[in-house]
Amino acid sequence: MASKIKITFVLLLNLLRLMAQNDSTKIMFNGQITTWGVSQLSSPLPIQLGTRFVPTLLGDFSEFDFEASLNINSSINFTGLQFDTIMGQFKPYRVWARYSGENWEVRAGLQKINFGTAKMFRPLMWFDGMDVRDPLQLTDGVYGVLGKYFFENNANLWAWGLLGNKNPKGYEMYGSSQWKPELGGRFQMPLGAGEIALSSNFRKINVPNLVSNIPNNDYLLDESRIGLDGKWDVGVGLWFETSVNITDKKNNLIPTVSKVQDMWNIGADYTFPIGNGVGVTVEYFRYHSGEQFLVNGNTLNLIGSMFTYPLSILDNLSAMVFYVPGPDLLFNYVSWSRTYDNWSWYAIGFWNPTTPLAISQRQGTNIFAGKGVQLMVNYNF
Repeated sequence: MASKIKITFVLLLNLLRLMAQNDSTKIMFNGQITTWGVSQLSSPLPIQLGTRFVPTLLGDFSEFDFEASLNINSSINFTGLQFDTIMGQFKPYRVWARYSGENWEVRAGLQKINFGTAKMFRPLMWFDGMDVRDPLQLTDGVYGVLGKYFFENNANLWAWGLLGNKNPKGYEMYGSSQWKPELGGRFQMPLGAGEIALSSNFRKINVPNLVSNIPNNDYLLDESRIGLDGKWDVGVGLWFETSVNITDKKNNLIPTVSKVQDMWNIGADYTFPIGNGVGVTVEYFRYHSGEQFLVNGNTLNLIGSMFTYPLSILDNLSAMVFYVPGPDLLFNYVSWSRTYDNWSWYAIGFWNPTTPLAISQRQGTNIFAGKGVQLMVNYNF
């Protein structure tokens, strides 16, 4: 971690030195400060209090621009009046520089890479961990280089190379080999009243050898991904998103790794002319992993719905309901938000089973289990 922070500041100093030689340089400092409290309505009463500070330095001069920010956060957990745990983090959040031309750009460093058409359950959540339940939509980034080329007909081509990202991302069970490059690309083009896109990615999975517990004896497996997504506006918004991962298991010597992982999503949204407009979004998501494509193995089905209603210019109401057929699990969320120029206030209520719902990047504590409320205040400066 110390080496990553050192690299962050060395890159930042070099950029500032370069910009000092340019009269058209624009340097801005902004960020956000967030505090929250979560309580699950049980006895004894569990409570989490937390705060986050994301200071951000932005630079813009000619064809170059950059962003450097930190994620400084901490949380305290209580059971009733009894102190349980305290957690704190100080880490780079975004550190990237971009060089761009009229119809192309190249961005290098710690950055967010996300794409796809799904809104709640995202098969193409390959490089981020954004949670639809998080009103701030924060997520860790990845280290790499991303290039984009934009055609005159609104088609675009992406190409990326990642390195130094050993932690699992998105739905990954195992992280990538830290110093083996992860390579991929995406091509998106117009199609009728919408667009369609094809994505691919190749990486080396690092699977710990739990028998010997010696890092040098970990398994390195080849994983290939392909994704297809599209969206259209035909009065009703329609989309689909799919991802298929195939892992070379080296003659099936590793039973904890599935050969095939496939995810499928179809969705629609529409705003009904009731009052100020009721927005409705519905998605169906199917996750499967096993030794064969689509069949056998482990399967999870999810049906999600999201409702939004603007009470006024400042206030919004929203609700989400997720249903898991089979075990018949129902997850419910309702939230109110008020937004001023710099301030945002959120009140969220949830009524869920204690069984965790893995729809985002893994987190240490499932704060939305059971029944409870969350209050959050965010200040942008």
